[in-house]
Amino acid sequence: MPIIHLKKLIMMGIVIIALSFYFTLTVFILPEKYIAKEQLVPSPYLEIELSSVEITLGESFRISSISENKGDYGDIHIVSAAFPTEQNIENIVQIASYDFSNSPQFIEPGEEIGAKYSGGLEIVSAQYPSIEAMNRPVHPGTKYVMDLQITPDEIGEFIVYMKSIDIPHSSSVSHFPQSGQLDHQGEYVLVYTVNVNP
Repeated sequence: MPIIHLKKLIMMGIVIIALSFYFTLTVFILPEKYIAKEQLVPSPYLEIELSSVEITLGESFRISSISENKGDYGDIHIVSAAFPTEQNIENIVQIASYDFSNSPQFIEPGEEIGAKYSGGLEIVSAQYPSIEAMNRPVHPGTKYVMDLQITPDEIGEFIVYMKSIDIPHSSSVSHFPQSGQLDHQGEYVLVYTVNVNP
């Protein structure tokens, strides 16, 4: 057998062995290592303070939120305040202060919004207005504040829904609260009520 043919056979053998090794590595070994890698689990926590639970029509009250990521590093941290008894909050709710990296967004009824902690894969139409404040990224132990001043324009119960969600939404600890009442997004909320007297 000529030396040139022998060199070609050796080279082909080396290529076949290298391809076999690469195939085995990518199909059997690396996916196992990737799957076994621990996923990051951010975990939001939310504290709410109401300035008053009873006011007279024409007066204002404040709702202050302090949120914190008590888990791992996350991409996005969201705090939402929703107003299920209202259809327009333009002259009712003012953002007094916030320290999130992104400006809070006003969401109007009818707008398409994400639902069921799906990260936007499931969509619903907003049934009532809300405000979403967002920070990205979110480091472990970081705290964020949003302070709202609210001046109801009708007597009766004024209701506020509060919640916080971290993304990636890895498990039930990636949202706060983790149980209770569901909102129009199919997500759990803390419910706060202020009585507005004549």
